[in-house]
Amino acid sequence: MAEHRDGAGGSGAASASPSIWERARRKMADHNATAPSGPMGIPEMPEAESEPEDYDGSTSEILLERIHHYRDTIRSYHVLIEGQRVGRIRDDGTESYVLRPGSYTLRLQLLWIFSPKVVVELSAGATTRLVCGPNGGILQAWRLFFAPTTAIFLRFGPEA
Repeated sequence: MAEHRDGAGGSGAASASPSIWERARRKMADHNATAPSGPMGIPEMPEAESEPEDYDGSTSEILLERIHHYRDTIRSYHVLIEGQRVGRIRDDGTESYVLRPGSYTLRLQLLWIFSPKVVVELSAGATTRLVCGPNGGILQAWRLFFAPTTAIFLRFGPEA
């Protein structure tokens, strides 16, 4: 008696387990059902939070200045506020961020290198200056591999 094989490569109705192709198809269908719906698999952004009841519309500003230094000259640092990437700052550049008054955590990132976290308390109508740049020159390059959270400095600048 001849054994009947279907086009998927598995045996016909006599087979108790599905073929490898059938299992892969089912797994992909399960994955697609639970995958994020944004473009290219990026999750959708959460809905914007509504304004707090006690918010009076006042703002404050963070002024971030990067010093000129030969290390990291051609690379931009990513600016992270509360863990969210909000912009980039280039060598010898200045960036300004307008936020609601309150407490924020700032950090800079370049590839796997980070600055230490800095907590900034913003009061209404005030401007807070911060200065950043590479922490040391070629003799401090060991920081890139052995202390990556100290390879970039981020500190409060002089008040204007």
